[in-house]
Amino acid sequence: MTTSGPDDELHREDDEAYRARTRDIRKRQERVRTRRKEGKPLPSNALEGAVVTSIGPYWLVSAPQGGSSDLYVCTVSGTIDSPETDTIVTVGDAVWIVPDGTDTEFGHPSAHIEKREERRTLLSRRAAGRAQKEQVVVSNVDQLAIVVSAREPQYNKRLIDRYLIAADKGDLDPLIVVNKADLVPDEERAELVEDFAAYWDDLDLPVAIVSAETGENIADLHALLAGRSTLLSGPSGVGKSSLINALTDARVRVGAISQLYRKGRHTTTAATMIPLDGGGSLVDSPGLREFAVWELDKEELPYYFAEFEPFSAECRFAPCSHDHEPGCAVKEAVEQGKIDPERYLSYLTLLEQIDEDDPRR
Repeated sequence: MTTSGPDDELHREDDEAYRARTRDIRKRQERVRTRRKEGKPLPSNALEGAVVTSIGPYWLVSAPQGGSSDLYVCTVSGTIDSPETDTIVTVGDAVWIVPDGTDTEFGHPSAHIEKREERRTLLSRRAAGRAQKEQVVVSNVDQLAIVVSAREPQYNKRLIDRYLIAADKGDLDPLIVVNKADLVPDEERAELVEDFAAYWDDLDLPVAIVSAETGENIADLHALLAGRSTLLSGPSGVGKSSLINALTDARVRVGAISQLYRKGRHTTTAATMIPLDGGGSLVDSPGLREFAVWELDKEELPYYFAEFEPFSAECRFAPCSHDHEPGCAVKEAVEQGKIDPERYLSYLTLLEQIDEDDPRR
């Protein structure tokens, strides 16, 4: 027989109080949760702008007026006119805001976002965690610069190939930037260049091998980015922020405002849009520990490996997974050196991942 003492009664009271507080918080969250309402009329004082970055619970929006570009610290309206439900607002979005007529505690004009326009391009991934949900990282940019490093950390071709698929799905023009070239000894440079030959020879992709530290080939990279909006994305530690500092010093104003609201954190915690000297813009994004492509199935996967196409029609079986079937012309092309084995390995890795993620298994 178990008995309960005064301490047990106190624990029960604490638990009940905690549950009551949690219920109250959830009720308040339900009341303020943003809801969609397409066709919502805009007030006459609404301004068109672009989302520059997120700062805590706020969004920094650039809304040009009379030739100048004012930055507003915005919340999302309780009811927003938005085409999609997932990732209602993200960096790069074209939005309509309504000024509140007041300033924040740091003296910046405040507003609320009333409407988001349809996205013309996007980079999305499967959100972290068990939920099958899309996370839009950035929208409305022209191209994706996949940033990796030649050393420290070593580049990962499996990650590069996942990015290439996401760029294709989101209508982004991809290019590859290999930073930290200064860490590669001269006698190993030719090997590094050869290792990326499949991308510029077979896929006709721009590949820039650069060093933000020494400035090597930075001018050539600037030429690839000029006049276009470009998202720089890749794993942590590859030097994205150093590259941006080598390309432009225009991040100062946005960075200064962001730091006020981020309570002094100096690492890149949110994507940030930055003007590029000579025209165009860059988006600096946080380093991603993992990148899973959103909504990718086995049937469409081969179409994202364009180098398979000249051979796939010769496969003995149709459809062919290019994995285990006898008489597969794609596998034969890999064995003959006509298809890059690293790209084929990326294909097989993704094929296996799709099988593992299949809820029917």
